[in-house]
Amino acid sequence: MTNYKWRSNPNIIARLVDGNDIKTWKARQVVLKPNEACAFIIDGRIGDIVSEKIVRNIGGGLGRHIADLMGGTATDRRMLFAITGPVDLGIPFNAAMKNGSAATGLMHLKVQLRKEDIPKLLNVFANSAPLLDRNALVGLIANEIATRCIAPAMANCSNAEELRSPEFQEHLEMHTEVEMRQTFSNLGFTFLRAYISTDRTDQEKLQKLRADLDIATQTEGANADALMERIAIREAATLRRIECEVNVERAKKHGEVTIQAESELLELRKQEAVWEAELARDQGKADLRMKESSHKTAQAMELFEQVQARKRDRVQQSQEHQDQRMEKQNEIQMKMMEMAAAQGALTPEVMQEFLRQQTAQKAIDGSESSTEPTPPMSTSCNQCNAALMPDWKACPHCGAVQE
Repeated sequence: MTNYKWRSNPNIIARLVDGNDIKTWKARQVVLKPNEACAFIIDGRIGDIVSEKIVRNIGGGLGRHIADLMGGTATDRRMLFAITGPVDLGIPFNAAMKNGSAATGLMHLKVQLRKEDIPKLLNVFANSAPLLDRNALVGLIANEIATRCIAPAMANCSNAEELRSPEFQEHLEMHTEVEMRQTFSNLGFTFLRAYISTDRTDQEKLQKLRADLDIATQTEGANADALMERIAIREAATLRRIECEVNVERAKKHGEVTIQAESELLELRKQEAVWEAELARDQGKADLRMKESSHKTAQAMELFEQVQARKRDRVQQSQEHQDQRMEKQNEIQMKMMEMAAAQGALTPEVMQEFLRQQTAQKAIDGSESSTEPTPPMSTSCNQCNAALMPDWKACPHCGAVQE
């Protein structure tokens, strides 16, 4: 015969077991502890309620199987197991106090299911699963407790100090016992104890913040005072050392310089040091500005010299090119005249056309070399008085050479 465990989780409070569902070849038995009880429901009637014993043949086994086949056992056999010890429940809440601030926390309930009240759990299992644990029990009573107990009690609570007071806890416990008596009685539970544990309210958080700020301020003030004391001690030591040095110097000089003069001299030296530092700073800034200006001017002059040098190179190249071209043209024209003279074709018309082209070419070269050329002035031949250009070396009409 093997043992049957009806409670596999410590949160389980009660369980309704159908004996016909236990079908094993070995008979099953259950060991009831001092805080456990079992009520038998046979064919719809409540039978014995036992505790602290071993209940044998609760289901299974070959003999019971044969008896079921022969109709020698009850048709409906159920067992209602339950915990008879105190059960702690935690119900979360969020309610508003009289001053409007919110209070959150847990309401702790301690209830007990007595042995003679176990059959009342059938009212619970009639509308729910055949298993009752702490969460299921909290779900059954949480809304009613929050509405009928917690909310009215919080509405009469003025502040956080009253919320933490023993009087409020006692009032809440009595109020819960009175309001929930009928509900617990219908479920089969007996009310034992009730109290709440709340989180810090907004007012308490604000007070804590202010207290922390005051402590931080006092700490900072204490640190500042200690620092000022250390500075004062160092200042006194420094002044004392300076005074001793002045006394030594006065003793060395046999009283020639008074302490007041030495102090004034020390102040003047300090002021001179400040002036020298300011003068050096201003001189450095002025030198820096001068160096920047000189550098920029040198860069500008260097760029200007480069531009002028390139311009001179271009002008010189253009002039050399023009001179070479004119020399080349003169050489070609002289060869052409020599060839024409050798062939006997040097007529006045040819000379006139040759001189005209030479004049036109020189005019073009002159316009290229000068932006504003001077118009040539006409002259006359020395022998035939024909009109000639200033640059003509011979007369195209008579062939006389012009001086």
